[in-house]
Amino acid sequence: MSYKTLRVLSGVLLALGMVSLVILTTRATATSGGDPEWSTNALLDFSSGTMDGVDVWSDPGTARLDRAWYSNVRVNDTSSQDKLDPHLSFILTNTGGTTATVFLAVWADERHSDQYPDIFFAQSTDGGQSWSSDVQIADDCYPSTPPYPSCPSLHTPDITVRKADQSLWVVWQHDQSDTTGDKGDIYYATSSDGGASWSSATPVYTGTGRQLLPRIAPHAQSGYLYTIWEDERNDAGDIYISRYNPDVDTAWSTPFKVNDDSTNNEQSKPALIVDADGNVYAVWEDRRNDPDGYDSEVYFSRWLSGTTWSADNWSANTRLSDPTMDFAEDPDITVGPGGVLFAAWMERVPTGPATYDFQIVVARSNDKGETWNRSVVHRLQGASASLAFYANPVVGVDALGRVYVAWLHSPDSQASTSNILFALSPDGGIHWTQPRVLSSPAGTVDVDAVPALALGFGGEAVVAWQDFRDGASTQVYATGYPADHYLTRGEYNRVFDAGGPAAWGNITWTATITSGTGLQIATRVMTTPGAGWTDWYTHTTSGDAIPHPSSRFIQYRAVFTSTGNATAVLDQVVISYESYRIYLPIVQQGG
Repeated sequence: MSYKTLRVLSGVLLALGMVSLVILTTRATATSGGDPEWSTNALLDFSSGTMDGVDVWSDPGTARLDRAWYSNVRVNDTSSQDKLDPHLSFILTNTGGTTATVFLAVWADERHSDQYPDIFFAQSTDGGQSWSSDVQIADDCYPSTPPYPSCPSLHTPDITVRKADQSLWVVWQHDQSDTTGDKGDIYYATSSDGGASWSSATPVYTGTGRQLLPRIAPHAQSGYLYTIWEDERNDAGDIYISRYNPDVDTAWSTPFKVNDDSTNNEQSKPALIVDADGNVYAVWEDRRNDPDGYDSEVYFSRWLSGTTWSADNWSANTRLSDPTMDFAEDPDITVGPGGVLFAAWMERVPTGPATYDFQIVVARSNDKGETWNRSVVHRLQGASASLAFYANPVVGVDALGRVYVAWLHSPDSQASTSNILFALSPDGGIHWTQPRVLSSPAGTVDVDAVPALALGFGGEAVVAWQDFRDGASTQVYATGYPADHYLTRGEYNRVFDAGGPAAWGNITWTATITSGTGLQIATRVMTTPGAGWTDWYTHTTSGDAIPHPSSRFIQYRAVFTSTGNATAVLDQVVISYESYRIYLPIVQQGG
């Protein structure tokens, strides 16, 4: 039967001197080129579907298997005692006109004495597949060796590159052994030879109270470096910041407070980024709105370049997280092409009086933090049933605006069985791939691990974390992307809502399938929201008729398979259909 045929399905006439109702149900008239069509053939189309092990960004307007991540490798070369709190950065090298990315890692290391970590460094020139021998940056002190000196403990290092001279900068929390009360100062060291040797440890700030959890970020054009930290000089914790340009300054500037509340509740876990114009942006955990000082939210502030460097010129603090959540924690922030900001954090979502989910959130700002639009990367449903949780997301963005997020997943907070998950957004933080587990074997990641993420010059990514797989002590492990082989399976699917009942025509697709690869296309339908999907029907030939009954929703699925050496490429999927139209003319009969 032709889709262009007008069919009168029912006609009812009630005419006894009363109102008559005539109901006509028709099929939509075909367009001049044939039936209406629903197509998937552009990046915006493909990115709006569900991407599970499928890449829609390498060649926009197509879908294919994603590349694998490399096998996990240990970063540190001595496995005795704990290795903690890795952070990553990268530096570009140029040899013979070829630009390459060198990834840089720092961590706290207890190899010389339990509970007295030092700061160590290593680098990778092959995208995280292997790492150099360790280099000790700071604290050549051995409290367990005669004459048994009192040694400081060095924690939570961060690393960056000052692009003006390609020098490496590392900051850390420096707990002096002879300090009573709150311990903690902020120190730094630099390297001018790519990390082979390092300067002596030098203070950023050593004032009263405890300073902890420093982060550092550079501004390439001006040469300034900015360090932010949690500071307990006045109360449970505030966010302080200092800056330094070694070309013009003799020391780090006097730090000042960024948060503007007066509650004396804790602000903690700051992160910062500096854009190409020199604007500085900060996020942190903030408990100002909880009278008991326990549940945190995520707050933001900024300083705009061209204004005087002072606390007064930082913007009023802005809450980024959803106030209806139980709490929000673990913020991170980065900047992408065009100065677009991306902030990430974790939220616990209340679902009942004693139940909850967890979710990873990314917010995007196109106007230097004036306004934000948020998306959920992934939601861990039913988390309360198994005491599962998400935590510690880190966010990065590459030169093409693709956004990367890695985070911790604990299936059971009472057991050390955590994993590192990863997702990518091909369209600037709107849609996200399904999470992939990066840590292997599963369940070996330290439940307190904060993953580190760095993105290189050519789209390379490295993620590092602390891991128990080698025994009782945590070690630093890492993986890199993209590997030199494809995943062996991936699935892409997309749902179309016709808005009402529709009759389905044909499904056509264009694809390239080579030796060692496979592609299978299937469809299913759902009549109305919540009615449930039919079984999948596998199509064997492009142009197949769709055998499903009339319905409102249709979903197609593309399953990719491979031996790992190549991938099928899907260029286009087109589904033709006809929508039903219902006319309800009312005819007045009689007088």
